[in-house]
Amino acid sequence: MKNLVLMAIVAISVVSCGPKSEKATAVDSHQFGISYDSTAQMDAIKATFKNLETYDSTSYVSKYADTAVFHDNGKKTNLSENVNLQKQFIAAGIKAKVKDDYAMWSNHFNFKDGTEGDFVYSYLTVTFTKGDKTVDVVMFQANAFNKDGKIIEEWIVYDQSEVAQLMK
Repeated sequence: MKNLVLMAIVAISVVSCGPKSEKATAVDSHQFGISYDSTAQMDAIKATFKNLETYDSTSYVSKYADTAVFHDNGKKTNLSENVNLQKQFIAAGIKAKVKDDYAMWSNHFNFKDGTEGDFVYSYLTVTFTKGDKTVDVVMFQANAFNKDGKIIEEWIVYDQSEVAQLMK
């Protein structure tokens, strides 16, 4: 009897301590997505932060699909209009720095219509500086990616009034 109990304990231990599957599956019909704290898409967004700080528009543009759509505080723009905004910052002598204490996560969704989607969400604070004036702007940003790992859509919400004052 002792041997039988011991064998059962060993069998249960082997099964419960065995390697876990890397493929996550939905456990109920209401679950259609998985959250991650580290993905290639998140690395791409972090790189765009650095590109914005250095105004490296070539590297910045390489992370977006040619047809990328931006929703900047509800205003719909395209990639070239977004890059032109960066050029306006340069012309106005404004420097941007993303604070390192941002929150970021990623989701992969399997939508009920059979499509899939990868999204990255960020809460961040950007410090804008012009001469001796500095303003901190809190932002929420969401990015959608295509299957090639390019950003296809970006939503960003922030109070632009202080940045507008620096543009003068």
